[in-house]
Amino acid sequence: MKRLLLFIILTAGITGHLAAQASWYERYRECINDSSLEYTRQVIEQWEQAEPESADVYAAWFNYYYKMSRDEVMQMTPIPPEDGRQALEFEDSTGAPVYMYEVQVFDDSLLAIAHEKIDRAISLYPDRLDLPFGKLAVLFRLEDYDSAMPVLHQVIERSHLNGNRWTWTLNTPVGEDGETMFKSSMQDYFSRLFDAELDDKAMQLVEWLLQYYPDEVMFRSDKASLLALTGNNDQALPLFLSIHKDYPDDNIVTSNIAYIYKTMGDKENALKYYRLLSKCDDEEMEELARGAISELTE
Repeated sequence: MKRLLLFIILTAGITGHLAAQASWYERYRECINDSSLEYTRQVIEQWEQAEPESADVYAAWFNYYYKMSRDEVMQMTPIPPEDGRQALEFEDSTGAPVYMYEVQVFDDSLLAIAHEKIDRAISLYPDRLDLPFGKLAVLFRLEDYDSAMPVLHQVIERSHLNGNRWTWTLNTPVGEDGETMFKSSMQDYFSRLFDAELDDKAMQLVEWLLQYYPDEVMFRSDKASLLALTGNNDQALPLFLSIHKDYPDDNIVTSNIAYIYKTMGDKENALKYYRLLSKCDDEEMEELARGAISELTE
């Protein structure tokens, strides 16, 4: 999370209300890690009686029901764990390996209550950026990307409407970092979709972003890179060239242009951009460029 800017309210009544909010929030924070879920529930219920429409109360219920929905069960399967977790290995009657290890399972009915709570909070407080981000954290953890996409779209639409004037926990304004936080987070979601090999969803996300941020080099480069990696060099190249025109010192863009020209068999233009890269004052990039130039001129 990016740095958050704090603010000072001079009105005594408002200050007192915020202090009360913070007091309940701190009490909740103290119990969520070290106390039973039953005690946590009691604290949230008391907090809800004091502040029935608090966004932070809704967020607390969301976290509570998400934790309630999780469970660990033992599984026996011929598929070894992919995340490096410990497993017992056996052989079945045919001599084939069988693995036993814990896996996390979820109660769908409790998850539904969790999402109902956070959806209510988002509808009441559409500028609280931590609320959709909390929901997205769970959806990405569950690999429920189909449900995550509408949430991402909603956040992007809201960023356009509110000019990235976001708030965070306890309604603290994010301040001037709002746009930076938003864009950095969207880039992270793009990377996670790409890493999950969900190219269509990654492209959909970047198209939504470019609708409102057409000049953002990060998103323009994302789209061009996706096109190139999926074999659409004829569409990727003009995008990279337009970015290079606006940002001629972006070494990654220059390298990508050179590489695409090289892949397309355009030796002259590949050498042109590799020679530019060879004088970029980045030792690693210069070495890459020199190697490519040597290969192309042999």
